[in-house]
Amino acid sequence: MRYYKRVANATIETLRNMECLHGKPVSSSKTENGLFFYCGQKPSCNFFCPQNDCSYFENAMAMWRNSNSPQPRCHEHKKLAKMQVVKDILKPSFGRPFFVCPNKEKPCSFWQWGDVIRPQCYHGEQCSTRKVKKEGVNHGRLFYTCSKGKDESCGYFEWRDRKTEDPFEPICKVNFSMPPSYVYTVKETDEQFKSYHGNRHQAYAEYLSTKNKENW
Repeated sequence: MRYYKRVANATIETLRNMECLHGKPVSSSKTENGLFFYCGQKPSCNFFCPQNDCSYFENAMAMWRNSNSPQPRCHEHKKLAKMQVVKDILKPSFGRPFFVCPNKEKPCSFWQWGDVIRPQCYHGEQCSTRKVKKEGVNHGRLFYTCSKGKDESCGYFEWRDRKTEDPFEPICKVNFSMPPSYVYTVKETDEQFKSYHGNRHQAYAEYLSTKNKENW
């Protein structure tokens, strides 16, 4: 438990160096509920993060940027979607970024993972992921389609292959220290890296962050 608390609490200096989804420095505001960081640009990218969640968001944004996916817009309001992070440590998706509708009063049903590499439609834009709702052999199956509305859609369609979604995978547990360490491999390059994160999405975000610093 101490390990996860340590992950969740970053230093103030690190927090103030955070960037919003525009790639600009974040603004901050202190209230009776604590310190918050948000996008101060116009139009806003809808970035909003409490101080204790900043380490989660920092890792999640590294995964989102590595996917080279643009920030999506919700289908109904046409506004830049709001990034959130899975914070339940018991879920396999712990640490993963996802996008939802930013409208507070009447949010639409928009929902999309933020770290999945998606193909481009015929407009040259990132596709959205949808699920087959019609009963039949393909019920519940996911597919890629044009992200624009029905009237502007280019008609792009492609079934989503679950096997190619994650660019990394765990190989084995290295030792039983506290916390235990793990070895992962990058599918595309076969490069291996070690991490103390048992959650592979957190491990990959840490790997990307280290690799980016080495390239500076």
